[in-house]
Amino acid sequence: MQPTNGDEGLRFLSYLTLFLVASSLYLFSSYLHYILVAAVLALCTSHGFSAMVRFFEHSSLPSFIKKRSKVLVSTLLTLFFLFLIFAPLVYFLSETYTQMAGVDLEHIKKVTLDMVDKIVAFTDSIPVLHNFLQKLKTEGSSMLAGLSMEALYKTVNGVASGAGGLVVQIAWILIFYFLFNLYGRPIIIFFARVMPTSLEDEKYLYRECTGTVAVVFYGTLFNMMAQGLTFGILMAFIGDYNAFYLGVLAGFCSVIPIVGAALVYIPVVALELFASNYMNVVIILIVVWAVMGFFIDNILRMIFIGRLKKLFGFEYTMNEILILLSILAGIASFGFWGLIIGPSVIALTLAAANLYSSQTSHTGFPEE
Repeated sequence: MQPTNGDEGLRFLSYLTLFLVASSLYLFSSYLHYILVAAVLALCTSHGFSAMVRFFEHSSLPSFIKKRSKVLVSTLLTLFFLFLIFAPLVYFLSETYTQMAGVDLEHIKKVTLDMVDKIVAFTDSIPVLHNFLQKLKTEGSSMLAGLSMEALYKTVNGVASGAGGLVVQIAWILIFYFLFNLYGRPIIIFFARVMPTSLEDEKYLYRECTGTVAVVFYGTLFNMMAQGLTFGILMAFIGDYNAFYLGVLAGFCSVIPIVGAALVYIPVVALELFASNYMNVVIILIVVWAVMGFFIDNILRMIFIGRLKKLFGFEYTMNEILILLSILAGIASFGFWGLIIGPSVIALTLAAANLYSSQTSHTGFPEE
């Protein structure tokens, strides 16, 4: 049977579309990373975006505001993330530079060596551990002796430069995030029309992906703010620390899986031990382990997620351990933004695999 002109035209249009899509991806290749993060971020907040749009449309506000409710909500959400991520990051960078200006490297070397001496002396009764620590002390002392202020500043400048690049990334991501919120629905409808799947299957894929990334995103956001605020208040009561700075730092570090805020509180505990403030050490460890590590991370966060699920109606079926592994893999592949990219990719993969499995009949292994 010869193909009709309509079939040939459709085939030509499909090839042309694929070529133009590939050309567009190449054209925006420098921004694909930002576009991907912004798209996933828009999926994370899609439930909140829809709820806010409905609120403005059914409110008693003037009609010209109701007609522009999507623009207004997109702007509010973008500003929210601007002040939530961008402002603390800028503060952290500027405060780090200020702190570096008054660093006394010789004093740091002396304090570090004194702390090591105390630890080594504490293990006198354990020969194996004592000999091991003594060897580490010898090697560490030679490293500290060769450490210069110039090398320290170069290291800090390198970290600051990387953080400065992160600021640029955030700016681009927020621009694309605003556009995805504003035009996200037409984009989703377009892809739904061109995909050769049923509407129910597409809804399932969308629900699984948005539900998983929403849980990861809102849970991480809550954890970051709650742990940062708790540690900042704790440092304010302990005294002699820049509580706001350490709170912001603890909040950012809390998003790192497994290690978390330990990157901040362990040095503080070491300083308090060196100063023989044993009561402060006990208080810090109780707060960071019982309140931050257990209560906030395992109880308050789940209560918060449960309330959001009831409020916005999102759901997910992905295993918590798999979510953690996908976060680790995402961070390893995409850096900081892999925190939400990793779970979204795995959730979509599992959803597609479940759809395929449900629509195929299994007859067992073929006979040899």
